Amino acid sequence: MKDLLLLSIKNFLSSKLEGRGPLLLGYSGGPDSKALLYLLLECRRFYSFDLVLAHIDHGWRDESKREADEIQREAEKLKIQIFIHHLNSKDFTEGNLEEQGRNQRLKFFLEIYHRLNCQALLLGHHADDQAEVVLKRVFEGTSLYHLKGLEEDSELMNMRLWRPLLCVPKKQVIQWLSQKGLNYFLDPTNSSLQFLRGKMREEMIPLLQTSFGKEISSNLCRLAEESRDIRAYFSQINRELLDKIQNEEGSSSIDLKPFFPLPLLQIKYFLIEWMRREGAVFSRQILTGVAIALADQLSNRKFQSNQGLFMIDKGIVCFYKSAKQTPCF
Repeated sequence: MKDLLLLSIKNFLSSKLEGRGPLLLGYSGGPDSKALLYLLLECRRFYSFDLVLAHIDHGWRDESKREADEIQREAEKLKIQIFIHHLNSKDFTEGNLEEQGRNQRLKFFLEIYHRLNCQALLLGHHADDQAEVVLKRVFEGTSLYHLKGLEEDSELMNMRLWRPLLCVPKKQVIQWLSQKGLNYFLDPTNSSLQFLRGKMREEMIPLLQTSFGKEISSNLCRLAEESRDIRAYFSQINRELLDKIQNEEGSSSIDLKPFFPLPLLQIKYFLIEWMRREGAVFSRQILTGVAIALADQLSNRKFQSNQGLFMIDKGIVCFYKSAKQTPCF
């Protein structure tokens, strides 16, 4: 019987591996990272690559130090290099512990990644994680453009980030571990109602599934796929517009008149991508107002927030990072 999960990881690596630098795996010892570790080890029968583990002990649970020691022994038994970092209460402040923990992990991974010149950081996110991310963004009122959720291959903080299990349901991951006789840690903080992630996992998604009488995670993952497809489509058709943007110190501009008529939706996605490149985030209300003013070729329109200033005049739009700059018309 074919190991379909192993085959999917093998196919993923065949299109990604570049033959340079080790792969860095964020390893918690939980089911997701445990499965990914042993799938990668099996893939070394087909491909040659070095593997390095990074484990961070947040210090939130009494048993976390013991688990870190077990992970250290596991890595030594497998003859894999591992880096372990221990945190304590002094490393956290009041506020969102989930966000602080994520930032601490990324900081730790980033340091190892660049020290070893890794070709990618691998994480064990799976389809259920993707569904949670998408549902959270739906509740937050995120635009369709940003409902793409997590990505299998992306860039984050100057790191190449791979998520080979992203299309795999968690139950399939658990089944694979059971078939291989592999034990794993279960972190109760992942299901703690103290954190939003735990509330979604233990309360919100089960309630929605019971109310609708169907499994919703796969539908949410499909919504993410459609968002990525839409984003890719508009990125392609807006490429010429983005290339025509004129950049000066502290400002940028473009004359859209030669490209009219343009659909309003295309203009909105063009503005979103332009602002993403500028590192600026505007409300949906402002971006819609700018898009309408451009589509209707209105004169002398101004849209401003703490992110910067838009000046629109008959199809020409100028963006200023500082409202104190002199307008271009």
